[in-house]
Amino acid sequence: MSRKNIYQGPSSCYGRSEGVWVPGSGVTPETLPGFIALIVRDIARGETYDEETCGTVKADASRMVGRLHYLIALSKKHGGEAAKEFTEEALEKLYKEFKLPPDIKEVKLAGYPGRLDEVAREVEGLLGVKVAKEYHEEVPGKAPGKPSKSGRKRGKALAVVA
Repeated sequence: MSRKNIYQGPSSCYGRSEGVWVPGSGVTPETLPGFIALIVRDIARGETYDEETCGTVKADASRMVGRLHYLIALSKKHGGEAAKEFTEEALEKLYKEFKLPPDIKEVKLAGYPGRLDEVAREVEGLLGVKVAKEYHEEVPGKAPGKPSKSGRKRGKALAVVA
């Protein structure tokens, strides 16, 4: 089996199972807060998604710290040394105070109306940071995240609400 994207995009485990995901491509300073927010949410609720099956599994400490730490390598790969340093500083603040650095003013998440609002409220309560929501249209008759016949057009954004 291959590893699946857990958090980013409508075809990720989160997108397929919950109709919510981190928008964008790669781990960058812009997308990092979204990854952190969903990982923290997983920790708080005690479950996450398996990277091979997308089935739910226990969000044990070693798994979740491993995912947070892996963001460092991905940020360097996607954004270079400056992005890596930004990620390390953000995670250090998270580990020490369970907060995002003060220069991170919002978390960007995308998803389907209703479910995105629920997850945004959870994240705002956990991290005390506003969620900028990018709403996408669900395809009638399709489960969240299931590919439509028109491919990527399925996830067309309706609006961005800060």
